[in-house]
This record gives sequence, structure tokens and C-alpha cells, in this order.
Amino acid sequence: MCGVIAVSGTVSSAYEVFFGLMNLQHRGQDGAGILAVDASKKDRFHMQKGSGLVENVFSERSFQNLHGMAALGHTRYATVGRKDPNMLQPFLDFEAGLALAHNGNIVNYYDLRSELKTEGEGKVSCLSDSELMLRVIVNALAGRKNTSENIFDALSIAAKKLVGSYSAVCVTEAGDMFGFRDPNGIRPLVFGEKHHDNGQNEYAFASESVALEFLGFQNVSEVSAGEAVFVTHDGVVSRKIIAPPDFRPCMFEWVYFARVESEISNVMVYKARFQLGLLLAQQIKDLGIEADVVVPVPETSRIAGGAVAEALDLPFRELLIKNRYVNRTFILDDQQSRQEAIRRKLFPISAEFRDKRCLIVDDSIVRGNTAMQIVKLIKQAGAKEVILVSTCPPIAHPCYYGVDFPSEAELIASTRNEQEVAAELGADRVIFQTIEGLKEALTQKQLCTGCLTGEYPTNVSFGAEFQRQRLKDRHGTTEILC
Repeated sequence: MCGVIAVSGTVSSAYEVFFGLMNLQHRGQDGAGILAVDASKKDRFHMQKGSGLVENVFSERSFQNLHGMAALGHTRYATVGRKDPNMLQPFLDFEAGLALAHNGNIVNYYDLRSELKTEGEGKVSCLSDSELMLRVIVNALAGRKNTSENIFDALSIAAKKLVGSYSAVCVTEAGDMFGFRDPNGIRPLVFGEKHHDNGQNEYAFASESVALEFLGFQNVSEVSAGEAVFVTHDGVVSRKIIAPPDFRPCMFEWVYFARVESEISNVMVYKARFQLGLLLAQQIKDLGIEADVVVPVPETSRIAGGAVAEALDLPFRELLIKNRYVNRTFILDDQQSRQEAIRRKLFPISAEFRDKRCLIVDDSIVRGNTAMQIVKLIKQAGAKEVILVSTCPPIAHPCYYGVDFPSEAELIASTRNEQEVAAELGADRVIFQTIEGLKEALTQKQLCTGCLTGEYPTNVSFGAEFQRQRLKDRHGTTEILC
């Protein structure tokens, strides 16, 4: 799960990418990079990458070198090779004149890597599936120029090889720009345009609509599943379906990852989360559960918590206070880091919990680290009863498409029912959203719910090796070269 953005048609492209990345920071904290293209210079590509948050990677001095009419940016959430700065994007193939930033995971990465070696590629720097994707596209181009027709043809060839999730944006040495999305549209990608008074047009791609709307782009629409969009350096736009679509967007985008201001598949994230709360409230009513107060777990569950309180006519109180200098704990490096961050992240207003039956609303329960710590804090504060409510159904299976839970053994609900999960967390009760309720709230006929049901939209027969390598990576043993 990462954030990508590309902008063309302005000398301020790198600045706009920077501000776009600031609005996509929630999608990754491990590192960030910006690549700019100045087609008027001999050295056309200019790039800066670094570990950490966007605002710490770039300074005013950075933009003295990041100049050009097109730019590409990435903020990284790692699932493999977490500590390695060589994994930071964008990736550049200088000889091919092509740079890429990618959000998602290629499930058959290890098979493709072996295939390249078998085909005589030799030792290929392929620590990243994103870098390997770039290599597959370049090979499919077979030395042809980076025209829209040739790019569309190469992407069609690549789509037949790549299995998994990919929303990617690229720039060429000529300052052209293109974006494309996997046939299932698992990860989001939007396209927008901006018209200036002087008649000049700008175009941009981004992972979420909020980034483009912040930058003043209009006519923001989704790149369709299996579609590629190509924008020449002089503003000619062409679109083509590169693979037969079977739209299955990731439900976790609405539930957790996306900004509440964003719109995905014509559904506002805010509205989806509010509906998730209303449906949970109905479950609570049907179960005959009584409570004194509704408390959201900040930040993502605030909207759903408000809906639960409104529907049940209960007080809504923000009694778990977040330290705003601790970032998202779910996407930190390892179990120990997450647990330490949780301890520093939330603090209860103890007097308000004392002797109350508390409905605690969270977006999801994955490993159980956050939930267990929260239940403990609230019990210590003197709560009479702690009922934990999740807007997401039980996550019981690995994700192969860009969310870092590679093993069922890590998932608290993989082998436990609601009563057993509650006992493990120390809660009096746990209530999960239903899959039917999830689909109703998101108003999507088809979703990627592989982590809920074990039924995935792509072939995951490669998944065992993918899972094994990701777990090896956590112990610092992942191979770097093939």
C-alpha cells in the first residue's frame, strides 16, 4: 500500500507532486521520492529519494534540482525489504528513458524474477516487485520508442505476465506521462486536469482524489480497471483498455486506508464509513446490547462511531486521546514497534470511563495489538463493560495485494470466533461487521474480500512463496539479487 502521483504541463510539476505527496502521506511512512523530467536538458532526469516522512525528505533546496514540465512521486509503505533505501521509488531505467512508481503487490514476483534470469537477463537488481514490473514493461517495448501506441502494446503484454495488484504511474524522457491499473482495479488510481487562463493544460494521476482536488485539478475521474491513460508532453490524452476488466476493488481502502475526503468508485469514503456505522448500530440493537457511551478509536473510526451513537441515541465522546506525533501503528515495521507505538499513541480520559458500559468503535481488528491495549487501558480506567465493535468483518486470511499481513498466524480472527477473540483481547464482547453489511455500505456488487473469505480475485497459487519471502524479510534474510 503506497501513494503515487504524477503531474505534467507545468514548470511547477515537482512542487505540485510534493504537495500531492503530503496529502498521500497516510498511505506510507517508510520513505518518499520525487523524479522530475526536463526534456530540454541533456541530463533529463532529476531525482531525490529518502527514508522517512515527506516533509523530512524534501526541503526548499531540493527543488533547485527537481525541475521540468513533468514529475513523478511516491510515498512508500513497505511489505518487503522494509529497511532497504534501495527499495524507495520512483524507479528509473535510464537507457529506456522510463521511470515508474507503483502501488500494490505483484504476487508472482518470485516466479517472474526467476523467469527473467532463465531468459538470460543475468543478475537483475530486483529487490522490489515494482522494479521488476518496470523491467517487464521495458522488455515488452523491445527497444521501440515510448509512443502511446507502443506503450499501450507493451502494457498489454505486461498485463498478461503480471499477477496481483498494480496502480502505477510513469514518465518518459520526453516528458510524456501515463498511468495504468490492473484488470481487477484492486488499488485506486484517479486522473484529473487543470485549465489555466493562458490556455495551458495540466494533467495528473494520483492514488486518491483528495490529492488532486487539493492541487486544484478538475474533472477528476477514475482510471478504469485494466485501463491505461497516456498524456503526451504537449497535452494529447489517449486511453485504452489493456486487459479485460473484472472490477474487484479492495474493501480496506474505504474501511481504513483512504482519506475520508476521498472518493473511490463514485463512493465518498466519508459516506461509506458512516453507513458502516449505521449498519453496526442495527446489529447492536438486534442483539439487545445496552451501553452508556460510544467512543471511537482515533482517527479512522471517528465517522462510524458518530453514526453508531446517532443511531442508538447514545452520547458520543472522544475519550481516547491520540498523540498526534505518533503515526499509523498498523503500518510500522514489526510487532514490537507497533506495541510500543500503541502505548505512546493513545491515552484515556479515565474519569469519563469509570463505571460506564462502553461501546468502543474501531475500523478493524487485524493482529489485535491496538485493540488489546485499548481494552486494557479502558478497564484500568474503571469501565464497567467494554464492548469492542469493528466496522470491518473478521480478517482471517493473508493479503497478497499490498497490505502487510502476510500470514494467517498473525491474524487474531484467523482461528477464533467472536467469543474467542473477545476473550483473547480481554473485552466483554466483540461485534464484527458482516460481509453483507460491508458490501451494502460500500455499494459495490463486487469487492476484493480475499482477506475475509479466502477467495481472491487473482491466482494466488504463487502466494506460499510470496508469504515465505515476506516473513523471511522480517528477519533480514530476503535475497537482494536474482
